[in-house]
Amino acid sequence: MRVLYITPYVPSRIRVRPYNLIKKLARHHEVVLVPLVQTDHDRQALGEMCKVCCSVKPIRMSKTQSVASCGKKLFTRMPLQAAYTYQPMLTRTVDELIARQSFNIVHVEHIRGAHFAAHVGSLPKVYDSVDCITLLLRQFLKTKKNPVSWFLALEEWAKMRVYEAMISERFDKIVITSAHDQKALDGLLWDRIRKRVKLKEMPARPPETPEELEEWRVTRQLAELSQDSRLAALMPQGGRVSVVPNGVDHEYFSPMDIPEEPDSIVFSGKMSYYANEAAVLHFYENIFPIVKAHRPKVRFNIVGADPPPAIRKLADDPSVTVTGYVDDIRPYIAKAAVAVSPITVGVGIQNKVLEAMSMGKSVVASARACSAIAVENGRDVLVADEPVEFADHVIKLLDSPGKRYEIGRNAANYVRRNHDWGEIAEKLASIYQEAAEVFGAKKGRSSL
Repeated sequence: MRVLYITPYVPSRIRVRPYNLIKKLARHHEVVLVPLVQTDHDRQALGEMCKVCCSVKPIRMSKTQSVASCGKKLFTRMPLQAAYTYQPMLTRTVDELIARQSFNIVHVEHIRGAHFAAHVGSLPKVYDSVDCITLLLRQFLKTKKNPVSWFLALEEWAKMRVYEAMISERFDKIVITSAHDQKALDGLLWDRIRKRVKLKEMPARPPETPEELEEWRVTRQLAELSQDSRLAALMPQGGRVSVVPNGVDHEYFSPMDIPEEPDSIVFSGKMSYYANEAAVLHFYENIFPIVKAHRPKVRFNIVGADPPPAIRKLADDPSVTVTGYVDDIRPYIAKAAVAVSPITVGVGIQNKVLEAMSMGKSVVASARACSAIAVENGRDVLVADEPVEFADHVIKLLDSPGKRYEIGRNAANYVRRNHDWGEIAEKLASIYQEAAEVFGAKKGRSSL
């Protein structure tokens, strides 16, 4: 199979999902990668992708161009998340490649990349949404305290809930990382279908005479009941959104021969991501003081690229380390006694949890951080939402090396059983086949 794989960034160990899927797919299929290149990290990651893919066609876009694109789309229906990567050159490159070369499938990742291939009508298309962004923005609305930030988030959510459904339905199959996100995106798609059906089938404007008005109401009610019945019958077999979870590179994220620091806690993740920033601030303000009161020598290590000012300021506390970007995150996880993921806002699968588990670390996480994985609380991880309970779990693990080892061993075994990238790539390849069947059926109907 020859795959045209389009991403709004260069796959790397930071962009773990496309990085690992492409590596596994490339063992059995030809992958042509078209990535958008915006950062120094993107440029550095190109070399490895060139070794993996049969061809890489990078398209560059500066941050100045991204900001300008957002400005141009500010008063349109396109959300800023999509506008940030709106690069006509990439779309032209996709069209030229399809015109010159033979492909079996087009795969495009993320809402930031969907517009690069949504228009393609000559090939079956798969959209990897990763997460339901509308669902994520709705969570952000509940946490934004600044009125200006809240209003901007509201405007983005209002645009996204329409745009995400509209762009998704242009693809033959959609994949997403968790069942929770699947349900949310499915709901957006079916709401859009219902509205379109009602516009076509509902009786026209209500008449003015009482007798005709009553007949109009009855007809409208019957039409609505008929539509709901037909749509309900379609839903079980008509869902276009399939769950393709994230995996872990078990060979890379494996236990390391590094001495563990008994009083150390680690949080890892890209710190420019709002959900990670919110989680770290929540832990530091509400949980860390409780832990520190019990173990005064405890240290909190925050590891990840692009920490915002609020996170960098935490380094003023001698018991906190903020690393910023690191070439290899594994030693920081390996030497920590406990890994934490107190996510309060987020969707999809938390890679930071899976990676720490794969390295045999005991993890304390919020229910939201574990919502997309089938772990058992108390066996594979420790789960808590309330600050006191969360702190209590951390303290118990710091106090008990034996308990840490037991939880970490169970965690590593769970990840190896359930999150293997090879098996996940095989599932994705089968979805490519399903997309081809859907595409063929559509072409058959259009030729009638």
